[in-house]
Amino acid sequence: MEVGDIDLKDKVVVVTGGGSGICLCFVKRAADLGAKVVIADLALTSEAEKLVNDNDSVIFQKTDVTKWDQLKALVTGPKEKFGSIPEVYVAGAGVFEPKFSNFWQDPEQDDRYAMTDINVDHPVKLTRVAMRALVGENKKGVVLPIASVGGLAGSYNCPLYIATKHAIVGFTKSMKFLEKYEGIKVVTICPGAVDTPLWTEEKRTRSNFESIEALRPDDVAKAMIDLVMEGKYKSGTVLEIMPNNGPKTRVVPEWNIDPPQGGSLTKTDPNSTEVPAPFKEMKEVMDRERGSGSKMNGTSSGQTGGHRKKISISQKTSGLWQAVEEDE
Repeated sequence: MEVGDIDLKDKVVVVTGGGSGICLCFVKRAADLGAKVVIADLALTSEAEKLVNDNDSVIFQKTDVTKWDQLKALVTGPKEKFGSIPEVYVAGAGVFEPKFSNFWQDPEQDDRYAMTDINVDHPVKLTRVAMRALVGENKKGVVLPIASVGGLAGSYNCPLYIATKHAIVGFTKSMKFLEKYEGIKVVTICPGAVDTPLWTEEKRTRSNFESIEALRPDDVAKAMIDLVMEGKYKSGTVLEIMPNNGPKTRVVPEWNIDPPQGGSLTKTDPNSTEVPAPFKEMKEVMDRERGSGSKMNGTSSGQTGGHRKKISISQKTSGLWQAVEEDE
């Protein structure tokens, strides 16, 4: 039951996180190919809003990807609007160690990591929703969650984000036989650094982003279109894309993976005791906690002078999840 090559013309495509960045570029490319596209996001950037207003085949469906009932509505809503269920599902909404969900700053003390809800639970659940919808109507289809080249290695300064991307790579590989038995393919893309709103000014400064060879969002979107449309990319495919004098792609093998070629990676001297610049914030957090004993129990490592801040998620604006600090 191979999916084979896909023509996106008149196909319904759902894109979470489609209001900005890589996924907005994907939305534009899919619409240009004749697809009917649903942007599933909390809010639209001005660019995305103009696209929706100017194009009858692109609609906005407000979606909080941490709410499973709203993920399920990404099947029923498009069917009501376009008369057909989506056949392509792109799980692109994600966060990159934001203030409200961050391993080192550790603001979440009472429940769970919001980052795993957004970066892992959402694409996994959307895949299951898509599978049920597609087999229910005897249709073939494609699911594409976005991973990262970080999902192939490790990074000391953003370990929770890296863990979520390893999860997507492993999940995608586990779906290898879904196409053979059910006619649904699950593929993922692992970009190197991409110049998107996820790189806040603070992160850019800390990582010296301007010195990094970065991909453009549309570079990644084009590769995603190829992943969806071309039958040579079977279910379970992990496609890496790196900046290397222009974007270069390779299918990541199951075993014995060679390091990525191109881009910029944080390099450290194992014999040096000096803390590299990207790791200094982590060292400062640990220095604050060292020797603090019971005073740290139940509190955020980001507190100052015994005064604690409560950090919660607010409305997404300008393509980014935002954090709100409130005094407790």
